[in-house]
Amino acid sequence: MDFALTDTQTGLQELAGRIFAEQASQERLRQLDRTGYYDALLWRQLAESGLLGITLDEARGGVGEDFITLSVLLEEAARHVAPVPLLEVLVAGVLPLQWAPACEASNAALRALIQGEAMVCAALYEPGQRNWRQVATRAIRHGDAWQLTGSKHLVAVADQPGVCWTLAQTGDGLGLFLFDLQATGVSRRQQVDTTGEYRFALELGAVSAVCLATACEAQALLDRLELHLLAGCSVMAVGACAEMTRLAASHTSEREQFGKPLATFQAVAHRLADCHIDIEALRGLTQQALCRLSASHDDAERSEAVLVAKAFSGEVLHRVSHATQQVHGGTGVDRDYPLFRYCLLAKRLELAYGSPAELLQRLGAALVA
Repeated sequence: MDFALTDTQTGLQELAGRIFAEQASQERLRQLDRTGYYDALLWRQLAESGLLGITLDEARGGVGEDFITLSVLLEEAARHVAPVPLLEVLVAGVLPLQWAPACEASNAALRALIQGEAMVCAALYEPGQRNWRQVATRAIRHGDAWQLTGSKHLVAVADQPGVCWTLAQTGDGLGLFLFDLQATGVSRRQQVDTTGEYRFALELGAVSAVCLATACEAQALLDRLELHLLAGCSVMAVGACAEMTRLAASHTSEREQFGKPLATFQAVAHRLADCHIDIEALRGLTQQALCRLSASHDDAERSEAVLVAKAFSGEVLHRVSHATQQVHGGTGVDRDYPLFRYCLLAKRLELAYGSPAELLQRLGAALVA
């Protein structure tokens, strides 16, 4: 199978890499540490470059590319620890709206996102609940309208203008609903995650909402979204680990001890060689997962490939983070040096949407069944 990038993907990779390299300087990132590690100017530049509508069709103002092409952007963002919520918005926020039956509210939200005028995010979790489907939020119908009442937390970019979709219980089961983040009845409290990015706890008090999907259709959307989020994390893990290893190789080639570069010592060279092997193995598993998502019609085959990639990515993130920190010595934890940002991102990606132990347990249960 040929995993080479297409001309479109190569062009996107070069464009995104250039934008991130120019905008995500260490000086700029240090400034953003005090404001939630989100760069509104960079987000606007991505919109102007047409990168926020990669997977959307032309009728919605997008370019109509697939998830594999979007993954190229995700990898570049992780490689530069870009201070923009691409996974949270372009995957968690956009894809369910793209897959659900079209409505004016979702179409308007996606058009505004592409223009950089509003966000589209997802409220997946409730306090004390790790399973998306275990929700206490209620959706009450009043004629043709719906109202949401409940609590959500760890919601990205909820302080920005835009819309958010979430899950709620109806009289007929689980439903997927879209609401305006600035609507009456929405209150928010700031939270901070591992990387220093702001997240928000939301209280919904009879908030007006639009129903996007219910019952079996909502469950199918959630299953599909979960696989894409796990695959997206694996893609970002490849980018983050590759850059951590590059930083370590550069540092040990320049830093000397006993009159020789650190990279010439076997213990250092072998550790970084192990990192390289881990990264290339993860790259292969991730490419397989992306291909299964795009081409396979076997749900079990798709799920198995994605779970394997995400579970292994957690192990690789852990090993590469520790190895690169060790060969850097004290420099690795210096906040004037970029490695600490990658280590924080690595820990977040390792645990996002399921730890390696949880995913291996799911994989084992699926194989036994």
